[in-house]
Amino acid sequence: MCKPNPLEQACALVGRFMHHHGRIEQKINQAVIKLLDLDERNASVVVSLVSFANKVKLVKAAAYDQAQKDEEKQFADGTCGGIFRINDDRNIVAHSSFEPAPDGDGVQFKRTTIKDGRTPLISNWNQEEFTTKYTTMSELEGKLDRLIELIKPVPFDWLHNLDWIPNWQETYHRRSSAANMTAWTEVPSPPAEDGT
Repeated sequence: MCKPNPLEQACALVGRFMHHHGRIEQKINQAVIKLLDLDERNASVVVSLVSFANKVKLVKAAAYDQAQKDEEKQFADGTCGGIFRINDDRNIVAHSSFEPAPDGDGVQFKRTTIKDGRTPLISNWNQEEFTTKYTTMSELEGKLDRLIELIKPVPFDWLHNLDWIPNWQETYHRRSSAANMTAWTEVPSPPAEDGT
């Protein structure tokens, strides 16, 4: 039996990590779509305009605001905190060069630090660490399913209280037909000839 190629193994570990993280982002997008009551046409546009971190903040804020019990608030905090932690790992994976670890067990990530632009930051993850991260992400997927069940669409006015959310809501938030008719029929009157 021939020994597996170390580079192929490293690529497989990294690819599987990104697969799991992509599934988490898909669940976050589902939560945002539900919270904003977006229709199919606008949903993909809106979720692509908002950063991952802001989507998680939105889901956490809404879940926390809607929670009826302390346990539900703790669940929202814990779930979103876990997502932020695994996203820190995703930043290492996505923004580093990588190669097989020197000892042949896992992956070595290298990136340059921001401080002086020259010092390499090196992280070694062995196969066991990758397995732990995959398990964590699978558990977070299940928790996000539960969080999506708990949350309800938020009132439009509620979004204005979140100063870190961009003003795309007015463009992409689906209004009721009565609100649309009112908006279309309310035309400002021109000033009178005497200027009043």
